Amino acid sequence: MKTDQRFVLAIFNELYTKNLEQYRDSLTKPINNENDPYAKARNALATLSDHDRANVFDFFKVIIADSASVVLGALDGVHFPDGIDGDFVVTCDGEEIQGDLLDIFIEKAQESNVYG
Repeated sequence: MKTDQRFVLAIFNELYTKNLEQYRDSLTKPINNENDPYAKARNALATLSDHDRANVFDFFKVIIADSASVVLGALDGVHFPDGIDGDFVVTCDGEEIQGDLLDIFIEKAQESNVYG
């Protein structure tokens, strides 16, 4: 596997295997009277049916993909957030890896049915 693919796979797995599961675990705990953002979201989600709650978590996948796409697209030089006009050089162990990061990520997201 090429370095750019390993990099994107590591990012993808961190976002979808670790982070999304942590969100799911935290947001499906019993409701409580705490006031932190997780508790507020947990309490709101608890009012939904299991089906609707699953739909919200599926939408979280899209949010994660869109967020990662902004960053990877900027690094690849194909997306230009306001205020960022320069070019990036992304290397890993001395090997330049940017250019296809966004494409690799989107392909992995599509394979994983992130977009439904």
